[in-house]
Amino acid sequence: MYLARKLFWIVFFTLHSHIALSAKINSIENFGDQYKFDKSEYGFGAINLSSGEIIALHNEDQLFNSASLVKIITTYIGLKELGPDFRWQSEFYYTGEIDGNTLKGNIIFKGRGDASFSVENLEAMIRAIQNKGIKIIEGDLIFDSSYFGLTANGSFFDNEPMRAYNVLPNAISIQSNTINFKFENKNGEVTIEADPSIKSLNINNNINATMDSCHNWLEDLRYETKITNLNFSGKLSQKCGAKEIDLAMLDSQYYFYQIFKQKWIENGGWFDGDYKVISDTSAEKNRKLLASHYSDPLSSLIRDTNKYSLNLMARNLMLTIVAEKYLIQPREEMVNSYINNWLLTHGLDADGLFIDNGAGLSRNIKVSVKQFLMILKYIYYDPMMPEMISSFPIAGIDGTLKKRMRSSSMKMNGHFKTGSMNNVSAIAGFFLNKDKEMNIFIFMMNGKKANESQKLQEALIETLL
Repeated sequence: MYLARKLFWIVFFTLHSHIALSAKINSIENFGDQYKFDKSEYGFGAINLSSGEIIALHNEDQLFNSASLVKIITTYIGLKELGPDFRWQSEFYYTGEIDGNTLKGNIIFKGRGDASFSVENLEAMIRAIQNKGIKIIEGDLIFDSSYFGLTANGSFFDNEPMRAYNVLPNAISIQSNTINFKFENKNGEVTIEADPSIKSLNINNNINATMDSCHNWLEDLRYETKITNLNFSGKLSQKCGAKEIDLAMLDSQYYFYQIFKQKWIENGGWFDGDYKVISDTSAEKNRKLLASHYSDPLSSLIRDTNKYSLNLMARNLMLTIVAEKYLIQPREEMVNSYINNWLLTHGLDADGLFIDNGAGLSRNIKVSVKQFLMILKYIYYDPMMPEMISSFPIAGIDGTLKKRMRSSSMKMNGHFKTGSMNNVSAIAGFFLNKDKEMNIFIFMMNGKKANESQKLQEALIETLL
C-alpha cells in the first residue's frame, strides 16, 4: 500500500509539475514583481480537488519553515492515532491515612498533558474531594509529572520566556501556566487586573501613564518576577484603552501550588504544606485515588489549537501521541522521527522534512509546498476531514483570520490555518471557488520581507477563485 501511494504521488507531480499554469493564474509572474518580493523566497501551490487539476505550483520542492502550519500535521495525527473522543485525564491521589476530616499524608496530583486544564477544573476537583469529608491536609502537595520526559530548562524560542507562546510542554499545567493581565489607563493612572488573582502574590505597579502613541504599547511594557513579587514598569498611553496580555511569570508547579492552596482554603479546608515534583513512576507508592477529571474531547480541543494557534496545546498533544503509542516518557527530541515515520507509513513524502515540536515554534522546521499539498489532499479524503476543516479559522470570521479577508470575496468561503513569526509567513487550507468546487492552497515565505506578504497571499487566493 505504501509503495502504491508513493508511486501515485511521484507520477502525479511528475506529470503536472511542468505544465503551464491554468488561465486563472497565467499572470502569476507579475505578482512577484508587483509586490517586489524575491521569488526564490516563497513557494505556493493549489489543487482543484473536484477536477484533480493542479492550478498553480511555484518552488514546490523547496524546503521552507512553515511556522504554525505544523499544527495541521499535529492535530491530524492526533485525531488518527488517539481518536476524536480522546480525553486527557488528571487525577488526585493520596498517601497515608484519612482520620476524620484530616488527611495524614500527602496529596498527589498526576497530570497527563492536559493543556486545557483550568482553575475551574481544579476547583471542581477540590470540591469533590472535600465532599468526601477531607478538609485538612497535614502533608504536602506532590506533583507527579512522570507522564512526559524531562524538558530542558530555558529551551525557549526567543528571549521572551514569559510570553504565553513560549510556555514549555509539561505533563502538569493549569490555565496554560499563564496569568492574564489587563491594563487600563484611567484618569492618568494605570490599573492592573490579574486573572486568576492569587492573594499570596504581590503586583507592583510602576507603569507610567502617558499621552504617547499606542502603536508600540507592548514594547513599552516591562515585567519581571522576584520570588512572590510581580513587577511591572514602563509606560502605557491613555490612547490605548484596555490592553491585555497572558504571561507565564511563575514556575509552573509553583503557580499550580499557589492556586491549589488558595482554592482549597476558599472552599472551607486547610492546607499549609509545601510542594515537590516527582518524575519517577515508582515514587509515592501505595497511592489511593481521590478524584479524576477528563478534558473535553480532542475533536473539540483541536478547534482552539488551530483557530487560535495554541502552542502549548499542540506541543503537549504531540508528546501525548508518542506517550500513548509507545507507552514511554516522551521528549521533544523524539518528535521529528515520529512524524517522519508516520508520514512514510501512510505513503506521504517526508524527504527532507524536519519538525522538532508539535507547534512549529522553531527556526529549524523544514517542509515543502508539495509535501503540504499531499497532506491537505490526504486529509480531505479522510473520514476525519470534517473535524479537521472545521478546526481551521474561517476567512474573515474567527481565529487568526478574524481581521483578514473581511472585505474579500473569500470571506466565509475558506478555512485556512496561518503561520507567522519573524521572517516567516505561511497560510494553508481549503476554499470553495466561484463554481463551488473545493480547492487546497498552500503558501510559505521565508525572508526579511516575509511578514509583508499577506497581501500577496490573499491576491493569489482571490485569483484562484
